[in-house]
Amino acid sequence: MDKDVYNVLKRLAGVRGITLNQVVSEAIDRYLESEDIKQEIQYHKLDGSAED
Repeated sequence: MDKDVYNVLKRLAGVRGITLNQVVSEAIDRYLESEDIKQEIQYHKLDGSAED
């Protein structure tokens, strides 16, 4: 992760009173909720039903 991005996210977490991990988790959740990503997950069967 770019150092500047990291610093902004860390400060944002502090302002919001949450951890950096929570900020990142929220961002990942939003990313996974986007329609194009949902379609890609479904197309490639990445929904966790396949064994690794």
